[in-house]
Amino acid sequence: MKKMVSAAAVLAAIGMLSFSAYADETVYVTLVDSNGEQLFAANSIDVSDADGDGTITVNDALITAHKSITWDESKAGYETAEGDYGLMITKLCGEENGGSYGYYVNNVMAYSLLDPITSGDYINAFVFSDTTAFSDMYCYFDKNSYEVTEDGQSVELTLYGASFDADWNPVSVPVVGARIFVDGNLTDAVTDENGKATIIAELANRPITAHSDTQTLVPPAAWLVAAAGDEATDKADDAAAEETADAVEETPAETAAASEVDAASDKGSPATGIADVAVVSGIAVIAAGALVLTRKRK
Repeated sequence: MKKMVSAAAVLAAIGMLSFSAYADETVYVTLVDSNGEQLFAANSIDVSDADGDGTITVNDALITAHKSITWDESKAGYETAEGDYGLMITKLCGEENGGSYGYYVNNVMAYSLLDPITSGDYINAFVFSDTTAFSDMYCYFDKNSYEVTEDGQSVELTLYGASFDADWNPVSVPVVGARIFVDGNLTDAVTDENGKATIIAELANRPITAHSDTQTLVPPAAWLVAAAGDEATDKADDAAAEETADAVEETPAETAAASEVDAASDKGSPATGIADVAVVSGIAVIAAGALVLTRKRK
């Protein structure tokens, strides 16, 4: 069974700390390497002016996000350089491929690494796996999170992909035939001709993504979020505790993957608990990415 969300992505959701007192903006980051592994999956990250230019930008988010990748140093590399059309990415997720990267803000292709970002923004960056035909399709769900109020609840979602019309204007199209994964596990759900699929959810916080056997998708990120309330919270906590106990018998990475975030942001994405940990421990910084071809202006 193919794992679409890595243990590292869940570790990023719960295990990284930040000096919240110095963070100016809180954004939600997804980082995807050329193998389709999500290093972050819409994880909450506090971003300050990392490059010192006086503005909180996409670049600051990517700098901070990569600095927080401590579980695999080979994935922590992020570099930029001045190109003919401004600042461009030369390394992302530790990979150098001649400039074939993408970054989006709130599912819209960003213009520049220096585009300003604000709290609540969703920033998604990826390394192209197809550096010849650039067939990788950036895709996203119709919601950043889906509320779950009871075990066995049916949750309908819609998957869209970024494309272009005949005049090369950007458009969104339904993604057909994509398989839905929940918490890294393949479900029976497959998107129809309208990009819709229905999954059966448990009362717990779980990441969602998608994969296709017929086209190269940049794995999207969304969350199933247990509804507020004592009963819902208890069940979500019990589920996470049970998974953690099981994972102790496996590997440290799987142990990290068993721990889950416990709350949702004002915009619906689950909070990672980073701010709470920062108050206690006061460590590290995290930030985010957004996707767009660095070559698109050439």
